[in-house]
Amino acid sequence: MLACRKQESYPEVQIFGHAGMGMDIGMSAFHDNSIESIQLALSLPTMDGVEVDVRMSADGTLWLYHENKLEAHTDGAGCIFETSDAELEHLRYKSLHREKLARLDQIWPFLQPGHLLILDLKHWNECTAGYVDMEQFKAALYEIPIQYRTQIILDSSNPNWLTALSQDFKVVFSTVTFDEGLKQLEKVPALAGLMMRSKDITAEQIAYLKTQGKESYLFEMRSSKKQRAALQKQPSAILADDPRGALVIRD
Repeated sequence: MLACRKQESYPEVQIFGHAGMGMDIGMSAFHDNSIESIQLALSLPTMDGVEVDVRMSADGTLWLYHENKLEAHTDGAGCIFETSDAELEHLRYKSLHREKLARLDQIWPFLQPGHLLILDLKHWNECTAGYVDMEQFKAALYEIPIQYRTQIILDSSNPNWLTALSQDFKVVFSTVTFDEGLKQLEKVPALAGLMMRSKDITAEQIAYLKTQGKESYLFEMRSSKKQRAALQKQPSAILADDPRGALVIRD
């Protein structure tokens, strides 16, 4: 058994830190989507990149935050979409290190050649129970410096945004069912592939996507056992909640 595990290797599977060092703060000293967590993840040898959650402020600036409401994890309240940059600058997470909220543009100094960055576009505004303005969000994305565009992958769950975003960015569709994913891949041929929970897609389905020239990105693996099972499916990439452990298994 030990000999078999030592021979285990998945060199073609890319590993991204999920929201930095993972969504479980027990795996990291820092809060998810914080600059500290992202910097630590990108410093790991052989790390391919990180995934972050992106929301737009009332001023049209892209900020990193996972939850719908600020009060869920910070000393603020309401939604980022309804909050100014000046207000967001003063907020801190309710975590041990009291990290500040991060803007997307603060990542660039840590993004080295070869690193990739997945932007999970959070386009639903909980405070208005509706989608934010796509043109405004798209304009904010075009503020990304041109030299980083080839390192960016956009992840969207809104079918109405896929065609427009795919014109200038690499885009994957986030879906809960493989069949719905196939429908969108057929409808929008420019899509690069699918983003899915690991439990919702099989190795056979991943292999089928490869025959179609499409990629697969898996997430929601909160244990070493689940990360290993995801790697064994040979997807294009996994979003690891334990990046160190995932790198050990892969390499």
